Amino acid sequence: MAKKKGGMSAGSLLGGILVVLTAMVLIVNLGLWTPMSKIFGLPEINSLSQLMPGEDSKVKPDVKLGLKEPSLKSSGSNSQTNTPEATETPSETTQTQNGDNSSSQTQKTATSVPEGALSPITTKQALDKLADIETATPHTKGYNRKTDFGTWQNSNQLCGYGTTRDYILKRDMTDVTMDKNCKVLTGTLQDPYTGKTIKFQRDTYETVNGKQKKTGGDSMSVQIDHVVAVNDAWASGLWKDSRKGDRITYANDPEVLVASEGEANNIKQQGVNLVKDEALNGSSTKWKDATPSIWLPSNKTYQCSYMAKRVYIKDKYKLSMSSWEKAETKSFLMQCVADGN
Repeated sequence: MAKKKGGMSAGSLLGGILVVLTAMVLIVNLGLWTPMSKIFGLPEINSLSQLMPGEDSKVKPDVKLGLKEPSLKSSGSNSQTNTPEATETPSETTQTQNGDNSSSQTQKTATSVPEGALSPITTKQALDKLADIETATPHTKGYNRKTDFGTWQNSNQLCGYGTTRDYILKRDMTDVTMDKNCKVLTGTLQDPYTGKTIKFQRDTYETVNGKQKKTGGDSMSVQIDHVVAVNDAWASGLWKDSRKGDRITYANDPEVLVASEGEANNIKQQGVNLVKDEALNGSSTKWKDATPSIWLPSNKTYQCSYMAKRVYIKDKYKLSMSSWEKAETKSFLMQCVADGN
């Protein structure tokens, strides 16, 4: 008599999966998942919709997923407490603390640029995409940064606790250390905007007489910049009611964001003159090393990639350009292509 072969057939495997799924549905429907999750340290599931694909990308701020703590680099003494930076929202106008950052940071000229800051398309490809970008007068009214674009969201790539800000810091810096909640504590940034090397240290606090007192660090020495500022994105398309659903996504899109020197981010602000008269005549807050309408980083080795990245972002989100912004972008990119950049 021939012996039966070992192993599990495809039908048996499928049947087993169906049994497991049916059991999970029954457990959730009967309300038994919550006590089980507390015992075994599993994420809470309150409805069947949470078992469907895609829910992990909708993590809201302060959601506690009950995941194991990640393996982290040593972050030094635990005598000081790092408080959540609740006031750190994506902003192109946030002011630095303690005056000039350069006096408290070790900085030097650097030619390297973090990979995350580079344009995902070439200057030639940017020129091709530029031709299809709509030309329109910027819609400059009705903008409210916090109301329209919200604050940093929790990143589903950082154990459910770290925010988009932490993700970009981790992506763009080297020698990064993090705490158990995936908050970035320290790191080194090769700033794409200025070419400087910046040593970052998250603000630290201790409780004194029931109040939080800052004891060290300078979180704002490195800020997270939207290459196409949220105000520009609003004015060039996201102001429309039909685009409401894109705003928070845009504000937290890693392809839109770069870590940069805080002072450079403050100088850049919205990054483009949205009013034609300002573009032609300049303004009291005019930046240096820029064309009349568009801010350019002082690090000249990054300028072509920066301009290509602006086009990529505007194309990705179907944002418009003013006539003068588009003309200057085309002229600049053509020179980049001619120079082989």
